[in-house]
Amino acid sequence: MRKARPPQYPDGHHDTAKAPWDTLRLAYVIALACGLASLLATTGLAPAGADGSDGCLEGDWISEARAFVTEATGTPAPEACVRLVRKERLDGLVFRVVLGGTHAEAVAAVYVPATREILLADDLDSATPLARSYLVHELVHAQQFASSAHEHASCPGVLEANAYGMQAHYLRTKGQPEEAFLLQVLGMLQGACSYSD
Repeated sequence: MRKARPPQYPDGHHDTAKAPWDTLRLAYVIALACGLASLLATTGLAPAGADGSDGCLEGDWISEARAFVTEATGTPAPEACVRLVRKERLDGLVFRVVLGGTHAEAVAAVYVPATREILLADDLDSATPLARSYLVHELVHAQQFASSAHEHASCPGVLEANAYGMQAHYLRTKGQPEEAFLLQVLGMLQGACSYSD
């Protein structure tokens, strides 16, 4: 039996990490964490120092993502400290809180309302649109919490649908229609509320 070949991209390379289904799988994991932000906001739980990093990240890619969210929504993206954390730490934080144990999936990013931090997995390459799209997604959550939208949402999935929609919009503007489509579909499923319960 022949193994399936990874998709070939326009520049000729093969990359299983950029496969649309890998994107959907990772996006699903982020969706599992949709209750995490609400739980952290209400309990005040926060990661101590976000994996020991002393300062917040700065860079053009962060400014670009913040400007994109501000322009697309018409509302300034609130200040949030962006930090890189080890995947193990991020996975442990999310799955311990959301699922009550360990899980085989990986988490790319999470917004922590109690500390106004965006935690990104340290293996994300900030030069790629997909990695930057996770920052866009979390900046939308920062906006939601700054405006208290989380208090009025019919379910956490509505917040996720909004964030996935903006993430998909960002990816479309960066020439990534397949990844954008999958994230848009996932957002629609989350927004149905019965799916996210």
